[in-house]
Amino acid sequence: MPISMPIALQPSEPVRYLGHWPELLADLELLGRVWIETEQRGLRIAQRQRLGGLRVQGMLGHLDKPGYQLRVLLDQCHALASQDDLQGLVIEDATQQPLVRIQLEAGTHPLPLRVLLSSLGANGRRVVPAPAPQDGRQMAALEQHAIHRLQRDCQALEPEPKCLGLSFRDLAELSGRQSLNPLPWMRAAARGDEPAIAVDPALVPCALETLVDQVHPLALSSGSQGWVSRSIQQFYGHAYLDGQLSLRGDHARLELDVRAIDSAWVVGERRGEIDRRSLRLYDDEGRAMAIIGSAAAAAAAAEGDDCADAWSTGLADTAEPGAATPDAFRSQGHPRFRRDEARLWTTLMNALTS
Repeated sequence: MPISMPIALQPSEPVRYLGHWPELLADLELLGRVWIETEQRGLRIAQRQRLGGLRVQGMLGHLDKPGYQLRVLLDQCHALASQDDLQGLVIEDATQQPLVRIQLEAGTHPLPLRVLLSSLGANGRRVVPAPAPQDGRQMAALEQHAIHRLQRDCQALEPEPKCLGLSFRDLAELSGRQSLNPLPWMRAAARGDEPAIAVDPALVPCALETLVDQVHPLALSSGSQGWVSRSIQQFYGHAYLDGQLSLRGDHARLELDVRAIDSAWVVGERRGEIDRRSLRLYDDEGRAMAIIGSAAAAAAAAEGDDCADAWSTGLADTAEPGAATPDAFRSQGHPRFRRDEARLWTTLMNALTS
């Protein structure tokens, strides 16, 4: 198949052309639990996850499981390479900038990674997969547009509208395909639907530290131009110094430069005990840096709507085998959040928007 080459590599650049992205992404399951790191200007997130079950539909790689939802934008992915220490992989864009780093966690035997690197020929070389087969039919210009194709693929994967998940709009904003446009929010607020209220970015560290102090479960959405995820995380440690906020948990680490936040918004609605509001952070180019919601509030809303979505299942997938499940995640034999935990989120959002 013809190879798409967005830029010309240097003549001395060692490159191997091999396979397609669906096969390469499926092979990541061999690595077991890994640290996955994404970075954009002002924000770096690393989290422990398993990538088993990562599949491809259209231009999207997708993974949906309890507590973790992933979208890989394959039109941004150009090459796969090994890290210098041979302890992980990097997926790069056409300019050789990393979209995601996948690192073995401490104590993991490196044999599966070495076998994978050897089979790909990625030791000291970049592996450039062939593009996915294209539809041979002539399409209108709108159908060929990247945003249209992304929206079409997202619609085939999105859950029921009343369930909470990573929507097309979230994916487009977090990947930099769409920039902040508060006009639809203002119109919705005028109709009494999904109000959006701008808040002082300087209050964001205090709000996040309060949530961490209470070990409040968060639904955290962020990523890069080609790798966007939403996961449920619990942070228990924080530090704030000279505009740099650091959050720590057993399964995630977050580094946020608060000075990079150009605007912050509380978006969504609250009806009775159901609070669907999220805290959205944007940089000065209008790109969404992160979307932060309450996993406890999402679970309470899902139970109120009788919607069995993935975000009501807590940290079941990331818990170590044999580990005891905290009482806060038990309800009727399933690891669910207690409804009263959502009150902290509601109180905090009210304080930010008052």
